[in-house]
Formats: sequence, structure tokens, C-alpha cells
Amino acid sequence: MEAGTSARATAAAMVLAGVLAGMAGCSSSRAEEDSAPRTSPSGSTSDPIDAAPAPAPRPTRYQPDPAEIDGAAKRAAARAVEALPDVRQVTYTQYFGYLPPAASILVEADLEDGGGTTYDVQISQAPGGWRVDSVTAAAPVPPLQDPGPLIRHVLSSDRITLPWAGRDDVAAGLVSDAVLRSMLEVAEQHRIGISVLISAHPVHVFGTDRRSNHPDGLAYDIGSIDGRLVVDPGAAGVVRQVMRIAAGTGASQVGGPDDLDDGGSQYFSDPTHSDHVHVGFNG
Repeated sequence: MEAGTSARATAAAMVLAGVLAGMAGCSSSRAEEDSAPRTSPSGSTSDPIDAAPAPAPRPTRYQPDPAEIDGAAKRAAARAVEALPDVRQVTYTQYFGYLPPAASILVEADLEDGGGTTYDVQISQAPGGWRVDSVTAAAPVPPLQDPGPLIRHVLSSDRITLPWAGRDDVAAGLVSDAVLRSMLEVAEQHRIGISVLISAHPVHVFGTDRRSNHPDGLAYDIGSIDGRLVVDPGAAGVVRQVMRIAAGTGASQVGGPDDLDDGGSQYFSDPTHSDHVHVGFNG
């Protein structure tokens, strides 16, 4: 990430040693614990005024979609974030980069005190499975005092769902107009769930020294379309539609589960983009 850390990033660092010890050896064969919400039993009472309020259900632990190319990698990253003291629930994961024996995983989470944020979880393969090496939270960015109409349009759209950190990126005026317009154009035909814009995304394309266009506000990723995850094989048709629509908005590169031009210059596909659509623009 770029220079600067948030209070949440500091908290993550403080507990990381314990998290790493607990996460070493995560694998797909490991039995999952607490896979369903827990509620405490409550007895009946004749006087409801004296009854203690029932405790809130424990959030369900994150489970990767069965179609994931490596559910164990995402599970390991999610468990590391779930172990942080201020995290209530992991809601989404995505590959920032997947190049075994190493990977970078986006983890979106809701926080105990309200709101939420995005984490970059770096993992590597160990004899027993995936090991968590680092957990880095998105750094906070202040909003513009007077955002322009394009920013307000994106923030108010009921057809674009933004992650917590991504909403902050837009409100801060850090996202290019080309990206904002592209999202709005795609959303005219399909409801889209944006997974990342700038905050928490690695500065370089994973495994290379090439700068990503995300940190410069020149790209966005789509994790869900019309309420279905991109990784869902049943969504393949609509995913291809959205990739073509996004390319028509002027994007210079559109990545996803399928390479729509068979090695051409505009579309691409690889394991990293098996679970999302990447839409990037030239600066």
C-alpha cells in the first residue's frame, strides 16, 4: 500500500503475531468450526420487563464459494481478519494476486463499531497449507468538502454497491472521471457490486514490478453482477456481457474469468481474475 497506516492497520499489526501462529497450516481439509450463527438459549419469563435482552446472534464465519479455484487460500485470509479485535464479520474475499506459492487476498469486513474496511492479506504456502504473512488495512482518506455532480451521482446510485473503502475513495475525489463514468454506464444495464477501487489494493501488479492502475484511480473491480458473484459459473453469461459493456466505455483492459478476444490487447484472463472483472484505463 502507499505510505501511511490507519489505526486499524496498527491494530492489525499488534495482533498479527498471534493470528499468524493460529493460522499456520490452514488447509482445505481442516474441519470448519462455528460454520453457523450461535444464539444463546433463552428461558421463558412471566415478567417481560425483567427479562434480559437476548444476545445478538454470532455472525456466520466466512465460507468461500464452492467454485473458487482455491477456497483454502481465501479461507485462511478470512480467518486472519476474523481474528482481529475490531472485526465483526468478513463479507467478501477476492484475489489481488494468485501465484502459488504466494497470494494476495482482498478481504472486506464489517466492524464491531459500525462501518467497515478492506484488508490486503498476504499469504504463502507452507507444508500444512496456507500461512498468513501480513494483514494490512486500508488507510483512511478524508472526503471532499464539495464533491462534484459526477461523484455525487456515483455515491447516490442504487445500482452501484461500493465497498466501505471504495466509497471513501470516491468521496475523496481520488477516482478518475473515466472510472466513475464507466461504472455509471455499466450500471445502466446491470446492477454491479464494486469490490475495490484504490484503498488496500497493492501498488504493483502482484508478482511484478509493474505499477497497478488501481492506486492511481484508473481502475475498478466488479465482484458481483445483478446479485450474483462473478465466480459463480451460473453467472458466466452475464459476466461476459458486462465485460463487453465495460470495454465499450473506453477501458483499455478488461480482465475476467474469460479472455474474450483470445489473447488480444483489450481482454485477458488468468487465475487472479477468476473471481472478478477488472476494468482499467490508461492515464
